[in-house]
Amino acid sequence: MFPAKGPEKKAPRVTGVTHVLDRMQGPLSGEWWAHAAPYVDIVKIGWGLPLLFPRETIRRRIREYQSHAIEVSTGGTLLELTIREGKAERFVTEARDLGFNIVEVSEGVIDLSPEQVEEMAELVRSKGLEVLIEVGKKDIQHQYSLRETMSRLLHARKLSPRKVILESRESGKGVGIYDEIGGVKWDWVHAITASLPMEDIIFEAPREEQQIALIKELGGEVNLGNVSPDSVFPLASQRLGLRGDTFGLPAHRALPEGSPAAKFVYFLIENHQGLEQGEIVSLSRLPRRTVQMAVRELERQGLIAESISMRDARRREYRCV
Repeated sequence: MFPAKGPEKKAPRVTGVTHVLDRMQGPLSGEWWAHAAPYVDIVKIGWGLPLLFPRETIRRRIREYQSHAIEVSTGGTLLELTIREGKAERFVTEARDLGFNIVEVSEGVIDLSPEQVEEMAELVRSKGLEVLIEVGKKDIQHQYSLRETMSRLLHARKLSPRKVILESRESGKGVGIYDEIGGVKWDWVHAITASLPMEDIIFEAPREEQQIALIKELGGEVNLGNVSPDSVFPLASQRLGLRGDTFGLPAHRALPEGSPAAKFVYFLIENHQGLEQGEIVSLSRLPRRTVQMAVRELERQGLIAESISMRDARRREYRCV
């Protein structure tokens, strides 16, 4: 049975994407990356690191990744710097000339309007490059609310980037979907996955415990970003259910399809561990008829089932299957 066969890599992979942060930590080992390549889709040369090295060093590094069918992205902060200095077009052109496949458009440090994000995405595409759009602020003291995050995620998705990334910083604490100690804010995750297809999102998850938590909740096909090179193989084993934390888990957790109302109702039922139909109407503020249709839609998908209420045996409630 050895050696074990890894997943067949497709370019570009739609789900199960692993997005790695390269801190320019020494020379690349071609043999190591040859083994890691089936489990890595995108490498980001982060921050402003390309400015600290000779261009030929960056060019060689990009070529090495690409020789293993790994795409290479700029970090968003570097684009933000050039926007502030009025040199964004020059930067994107140079990124293309260096061999980058992807430019990340972000607003983690500076403020960009939705119109400016759209303008930058179009600029990147005009140079023949792919675009990733990152949503979220880096400053712990100036975070978007869930409502604002959702608004910006939905706007970003309308621009048809390769993926939309949720900011977490390298620390994974106090930013985006993580609380101040690095725990996952599940109400945020469930609200996001109820409104956007999971294949369109990359959740930055720099800490291995965050990767495990998201895999256990969303399945092995969840897209994860800001992964350290040291975590590539541990993450791959978690995705495949080869470790105790995720042993026996299905590769993909079923998520609701269909109308936004159905997804929202599923989110409510899942988080309250059983709701009567009247309670769903009250919590969602949706018309009763809309709730009834959403419930039927979720039952047809096999995601919820009607059962006797745990609080009152005379009543019926809905629970996730």
